[in-house]
Amino acid sequence: SPTQSYIAHGCVYPFLHSFSDFVEFPPRGYNKADAAALLAQYEDADIPSDKKVNVIAIMREAYVDFSQYNIAGLDDSCYDPYHALEAESLSGDLLTNIFAGGTIDTERGFLTGNYLLHNFRSNTNSYVWYLRNQGYTVEGSHPYYQWFYNRQNVNAYMGFERYRYLEWDYEYFTERYMPEDAILYPEVYKDFIKNKETGKPYFSFVVNVESHGPYDTRSNWAGIEYLTGSQYSNACKNAMNNYMAAIMRGDRDLLAMVDKLREDPEPVVMVLFSDHLPWMGDGNIFYEEMGIPIEPEGEQGFRLHYTTRYLLWANDAAKAVLGSDFTGEGPTISPCYLMNLLFEQCGWEGPAFMQAMEDYRAVFPVVTTNDAYVVDGVFTDKIPQERKELFSDFLILQHYWRNEFIS
Repeated sequence: SPTQSYIAHGCVYPFLHSFSDFVEFPPRGYNKADAAALLAQYEDADIPSDKKVNVIAIMREAYVDFSQYNIAGLDDSCYDPYHALEAESLSGDLLTNIFAGGTIDTERGFLTGNYLLHNFRSNTNSYVWYLRNQGYTVEGSHPYYQWFYNRQNVNAYMGFERYRYLEWDYEYFTERYMPEDAILYPEVYKDFIKNKETGKPYFSFVVNVESHGPYDTRSNWAGIEYLTGSQYSNACKNAMNNYMAAIMRGDRDLLAMVDKLREDPEPVVMVLFSDHLPWMGDGNIFYEEMGIPIEPEGEQGFRLHYTTRYLLWANDAAKAVLGSDFTGEGPTISPCYLMNLLFEQCGWEGPAFMQAMEDYRAVFPVVTTNDAYVVDGVFTDKIPQERKELFSDFLILQHYWRNEFIS
């Protein structure tokens, strides 16, 4: 943890290696007053009281649908239950900034609307604060150490009233230091049920940990062979079989909760997505063995390297309240726009910043920190001249939102 690093190295080493986290230089042409004026073109909108449905958002660690790659020797029928859930949801591609690590980039992009993050050290604008101010209970769970990515502080800065971690909570349910989804999801459901006593609508953001890598390459401890074939090394097969076993257990446990939400009389919308593709051997060697061109070269390689999936699912009660069926293929977007998509499906206008980002999303639905964009429907490594002024406004407003707490 950063605290342990400080103790081990003293103050100079951590300071030199974290200076860039404390200081974010503004984009070219930035002026605070002009940025405020950009935001002032929009006005916060309340969520109509009769449309305040419950929302459970779950980011699944390193979850990827390997069936889409047509891997020889892979029994991908295990994905059938997940595909059935996709079929009754609005689902699409999420083009992230990260690969095989850096979980919080996708996580906090979703919660704050930022496409670029820095190390938050005080209250920061987020959609969590907006929902809290709209009368929602805002809480969540991540059954891992609270110091990891400094979540115990940053989650509070983003507006969460309560967040559950491994320490003094999930550690009492299991001896595993990465608690199972079979423990996590029943607790998430219990929290949802308990909130009904408050009479308040509910927002929960959950990050699982059971499927976190690395995945054992020495043995197939799961005892199930999903990947077979003499063309693969034992290390590759072991890693894949252990990974697949973890996410299939997660599917089972998640779908058990979905079945309960399906029958609940309260309207519930679920947002499900993954932070990044899983680690598969040093240097991505197992991807190479399985014939997946994972290096981010060209549009196809970049998309393979950084794309995960999302889905938005609603129970019948939510569909009736919102007048939306939550089905079909959704747009390819960056994580900073995923909350926009949720609000769009719910028929909510949202805060002023989200409304501004919605206008930018129409032109720049994919904005990454890796010099890759989708502009007016075209994948590109640079912003075209005719869109540079608009993109400059996007960067200015994003910087203002990250650095001037206004909620």
